[in-house]
Amino acid sequence: MKIHEVAARDGLQNEKTIFSTDQKMRLLELLVQTKPDSLEVTSFVRADRVPQFADAVELCHRLKSAEWREGIPLVGLVMNMRGYETFSDSGLDAITAVIGANQEFSRANSGMNVDDAVQVNSEIVAAAKRDDVPVRMYLSMAFGSPQSGVEKNLVAELVAASAEMGVERVVLSDTVGVGRPELVCEIIDSAQRYLPIDKIGLHMHDTYSNALENCAEGLKLGVEFFDASVGGTGGCPFAPGASGNLATGALFDLAQRNDCAPTQTSLAAIDAASDFLSSVLNKPLARGAKLCP
Repeated sequence: MKIHEVAARDGLQNEKTIFSTDQKMRLLELLVQTKPDSLEVTSFVRADRVPQFADAVELCHRLKSAEWREGIPLVGLVMNMRGYETFSDSGLDAITAVIGANQEFSRANSGMNVDDAVQVNSEIVAAAKRDDVPVRMYLSMAFGSPQSGVEKNLVAELVAASAEMGVERVVLSDTVGVGRPELVCEIIDSAQRYLPIDKIGLHMHDTYSNALENCAEGLKLGVEFFDASVGGTGGCPFAPGASGNLATGALFDLAQRNDCAPTQTSLAAIDAASDFLSSVLNKPLARGAKLCP
């Protein structure tokens, strides 16, 4: 299993408590000690839309000289070409990009309909390929929403479009946590018409306590790349009802029980990072293999 740690980006974006740059640097140092395969650190978006990341440029500047980076790939979220231009000077190693598999969510999240979002992301990916920057394409709402259900044909079209762009990986995202194992199986089977299983990842939210079961289904199907957030923090500010991500400790426990745990990962370090987050947010968070406090 390969774990992409998102606590410093997805884990913070929906929190009312704004972390100082010093606090983010300390959090990132603790997250590096958990030894993830990659680490998402910030989002290059408008500060008025997501105030948590108003310090993205300053944070990345400070990361350049951080002695504790240890070679772990650092990743930033890019939503448009302006964001990509900012990323280009950041010193980060890779980008995540996003297309919503739902028209309403796409407009709320990016201000664009799905077709326009595909076009903008095509430009981002083309620029990244010229710069030899890996791109992970996230398909938000890939497993639907309580309001509109799952748009399976649209998800398949977006996987195909992403594959044609030449992204490193497509990550199927259960943005509001409505996925079920049988749906995970169906969506992944559909995605494999366009991409091999090692190019497909899962990003699960635990709104209805199904995230771990859904990841277990993904493992059975051969998925190796999973997102998680220390403490189970996170949620999309533009997706009403979105709850936290799958907690990293719980995902690591699932990997251990299936004999595929990353050998470098430290559960003690995961708990230390969770404790720090808990102290700043002033609320209990997931520790160990538990999904919730």
